[in-house]
Amino acid sequence: MAMYREKRFEEIRQLLAERKELSVEDIMHAVGVSRDTARRDIVALVAAGQARRTRGGIVALTFGHSVPSYTERLKHFSKEKTAMAQRALQLIHPGGVYFIDDSTTLLKLSQSVTDGVTIYTHSLDNAIALSVKSGVALHMLGGELNHHGRFFFSPANLNTLSRIAFDAAFIGATAIAKDGVYFPYANDAEVKAVLAESARQVVVVSETEKFHIQAPYRGFALNAIDTLITERPLASTERAWFDPVTELLDAEN
Repeated sequence: MAMYREKRFEEIRQLLAERKELSVEDIMHAVGVSRDTARRDIVALVAAGQARRTRGGIVALTFGHSVPSYTERLKHFSKEKTAMAQRALQLIHPGGVYFIDDSTTLLKLSQSVTDGVTIYTHSLDNAIALSVKSGVALHMLGGELNHHGRFFFSPANLNTLSRIAFDAAFIGATAIAKDGVYFPYANDAEVKAVLAESARQVVVVSETEKFHIQAPYRGFALNAIDTLITERPLASTERAWFDPVTELLDAEN
């Protein structure tokens, strides 16, 4: 039994190193144990200093100390990302003009968009996904490619975006703090700031893990958000950060 438990712990540690965050359900499925056993394993790993506990699971000790690359983010939260993208899709209507940000969740939104809308994006991957949809009027913002974030930037884009009253701008947060939404690149934070000013509706689509991540450049304050879409309902402490008029949606309901 002791050997089996140690082998199980090793498999959990390896999976945590790969994904950075595991839920109780992830552990149950990965090592074939009951919910109670998965919870006991979590307690043991945290007590041994091999992980940090979160609501519903554990995260790697280095989690939140750096911003993962776009490619790394694609590996995580696939079911949650899909569900969040579907909630966002409900806010897109025929004839509308929208901006879709460089986000792995919003890539799923781009893949789900139907015909009859106009989409602006600076995301390479969004543009590829939307390019096969002949009924979508796609506007790709150009400039220099950021290979880590897979988005294009040119100072001219800021002027272009400021002149468009988007029906909604769908923005993916890198980090969320009490004083605003943060991003890892100064030029991309400028893009988000302009969008927050020009769009009729600012929709932030973000996993709740972003409340535990830090990034250096603030794009806009939380009171600029009209709608926040997360994978689960916010905790009371998280909800308290937002204006009462901010619409809080989650993929579970």
